[in-house]
Amino acid sequence: MGTLNEEMADVSSDVDHVRAKLREEVPDFFEFDVAVGNIVYNANANSVSVSVEPSSRARDQLSDQLGGVNVKTDGALEFEFRLTESTSE
Repeated sequence: MGTLNEEMADVSSDVDHVRAKLREEVPDFFEFDVAVGNIVYNANANSVSVSVEPSSRARDQLSDQLGGVNVKTDGALEFEFRLTESTSE
């Protein structure tokens, strides 16, 4: 059995891996440029929340896709991903 410090280091490493993966993959969900903001781990819910905001180019991209309409972007989207435990060991 590992020490508490070793277990905390393992959890921190796992969360860092999840954060990196989300920063890489979340922008692919959108057909316009987005910036991934805060990524927060919630230990009580065993989940990770990710905020996403349209990038400075998003308005122009959306306007072009919608035929030149004026597009205003305000605020951010927030996603919560629940983590599951892997049974492979």
